[in-house]
Amino acid sequence: MLQHVKVLAEEIGPRSSCTAQEKKAAGYIKNELSAMGLEPRLENFSAATSFSWAFGLIYFLFVIAAVVFPFQTAKGFILVLLGIVAFCFESHTFSFFSRLIPKKTSQNVVAKIPARSKPIRKIVLMAHYDSSCSVWNFAPQMYKNFRLNYLLITGAMVLMVILYALGTWSQISSLLLWLVSLPPAVYLLITLFLLVHRELKGAYTPGANDNASGVAVLLEVAKILKSHPPLTTQVTLLATGAKESGTKGILAFLRRHRPAKDTFFINLDNPGSSRTAVITREGILGSKPSSPELLFLARRVCRDKKIEATFRPYSLLNTDGTASLTRGYQTVSIMAFDEEGMLPDRAKHVREEKLKKAKELVVGLIRQVES
Repeated sequence: MLQHVKVLAEEIGPRSSCTAQEKKAAGYIKNELSAMGLEPRLENFSAATSFSWAFGLIYFLFVIAAVVFPFQTAKGFILVLLGIVAFCFESHTFSFFSRLIPKKTSQNVVAKIPARSKPIRKIVLMAHYDSSCSVWNFAPQMYKNFRLNYLLITGAMVLMVILYALGTWSQISSLLLWLVSLPPAVYLLITLFLLVHRELKGAYTPGANDNASGVAVLLEVAKILKSHPPLTTQVTLLATGAKESGTKGILAFLRRHRPAKDTFFINLDNPGSSRTAVITREGILGSKPSSPELLFLARRVCRDKKIEATFRPYSLLNTDGTASLTRGYQTVSIMAFDEEGMLPDRAKHVREEKLKKAKELVVGLIRQVES
């Protein structure tokens, strides 16, 4: 598994969404699965290269609304209303403005391990293989406050909507309401500048823990299941592209395959360092609970195999698991956090024993679903 991490993070290196390096990583994963005797395929889809453009457009609407509102209150209100609706959609992995962003080609790697008998259950085991952009506000000292900053952004938007609604529909002085709206508007303007800075100056990471480690575990689990396939459970292996530009890979898979709602999804994201964690609920706004059945079975696996793992919520950036949970699928994510609740992403943080623990947990979970 460490060899997979080394190839993806060091030999291939940074793998931003919809790039040649991302495609090279997809080719490596496909070749590894083919060498096991599986029949993987690449499924192309269109995606934006970054989530910054859609969210930047949202913040831009609020800034323009602050300029327009003193002169045309109704137009200012319409702009912020449109912005908050778009923000709610995009934050919950549903496309709104991201539909308008120019797109390039990414790809998922998909392979199936058929059941030895008639398939009664279906499991999708997934891990994204693209890597993220690193800028100063994603540094450890800033990332600790990421959720707080996100909630402040949300609060600034909601406050501006309320103020501009009052300015449009009440007798309160629109000038007074506009003055009150300036601090949140400035905060959103700063956030917009940070997104622009991210796109112009940010460098993409090698993505060792995020998420070469998840791909490594997926490949090792694939090898085990190929040798000893489940009797009545079909397992689909899914390596997603363009996750870091807005979970576009898993969304493309769901659109193309439309799996039945009783399909189980197991998501591997950052599992290679620190303390293994089974996520009980996830989502930065309006978090969704993970599958009670999968959580129950995961606790049984940890008990029977004496795997030390925490069961905790995750309330930062969306994962592929967030996207499938939001669409009603029984999902659980397996991650790993350090003592401060962070997700370290350097190659030196990836540990073989952590990869093995994640592998044992996933294999055990699949066997429990089977039984």
